[in-house]
Amino acid sequence: MALLTDGNVSALADLQAYDSSILETARTEGVSLDAKLAVAQEAIGLEIAAFLLRTQSASTLSAQESAYELGKVVVTPALRRWHTLRTLAEVYCDVHGNQMNERYLAKWRHFSKLAREAADLIYELGVGLVSVPIPRPRKPAVTAVGSGGVAGSYIVQVAWRSSTGASGAPSEPVSLNAPEGELFQVDAGAAPGHVSGFDVYAGVDGGPVTLQTLAPMPAGAIWAVPLTGLISGLPLPEGQLPEFYVRRNRSL
Repeated sequence: MALLTDGNVSALADLQAYDSSILETARTEGVSLDAKLAVAQEAIGLEIAAFLLRTQSASTLSAQESAYELGKVVVTPALRRWHTLRTLAEVYCDVHGNQMNERYLAKWRHFSKLAREAADLIYELGVGLVSVPIPRPRKPAVTAVGSGGVAGSYIVQVAWRSSTGASGAPSEPVSLNAPEGELFQVDAGAAPGHVSGFDVYAGVDGGPVTLQTLAPMPAGAIWAVPLTGLISGLPLPEGQLPEFYVRRNRSL
């Protein structure tokens, strides 16, 4: 699972799952859904931060006191649902304010109610956290180099690894069209704290993207496709799972 600070919690497809007309509404009313996704995520982040601070002040689990940071919050299915519904509420609040349309008002009230219920559920189930977060990497630098490769279109992603072997969520994919006779190399960029290396995942465009590194590459190293080409390795990681949950008045 990704972390709350890794990027957008929800995607347009998540919004459409709850409101099939949302894309058309946004186009008609001139609303940026990307902006609303960001607004909703900021609001949820502030609410979760306040919740964790309140819980921390009442908690007797001093060993976990330093864990209450947004960068350590895991995006669970319940959290993604809350963000999706909160985004839809933000959209219909905006378009109702512009048009004073009763249909938009009904949807605003509907999704606001669902979002509030989703938030309450999060606090009952618990906000999932990890003790040592592994952030999602930025898109890697992928360049065609060398000789001996076969022309093709490739998809490349990377994921950070911690010193304990844990893997974070993978980066956004990078596409590369390699000409005949050239291979490609991957630079994951500067590694954040708590990260000792990275894994490379790649595949032919349209096919599965799988693990290419037999062992994690050291941070700062450059990985190059071997002359033998890509291999069929493990699938992309999902990221970190919560190590513990913070619920109303207690931590588990």
